[in-house]
Amino acid sequence: MQYNFPESDWKTLSRLKPLALDRLCQRILQESCKILDHAKVGGSHSAYLELFKHIHTSDETVSNCFDDMKRSRAMAILINWKLEGLLTEEEFNAFSPETRALVDAWLKRR
Repeated sequence: MQYNFPESDWKTLSRLKPLALDRLCQRILQESCKILDHAKVGGSHSAYLELFKHIHTSDETVSNCFDDMKRSRAMAILINWKLEGLLTEEEFNAFSPETRALVDAWLKRR
């Protein structure tokens, strides 16, 4: 995806990174707690296997959303954040209309 990500949008993305990362981690931890709660019913080994799988999958999500944070990957990162529901509408609206339109168009084609 080739797009000259505007400097102002890059600054917005960088400013929102800690919030988005915290939201994703909160969700992963909440899901992990649910898995551990089920250990009482399904047994510890079953819960361990499910938790291991969950952490592995979640690590891929964290990587897609936050690793290699550079401007050339900014559009892909922003799309991943939208896919994962890591931004509020207000936060998304802080990006330029062109960037928002490209993200929305890409998500509609998906």
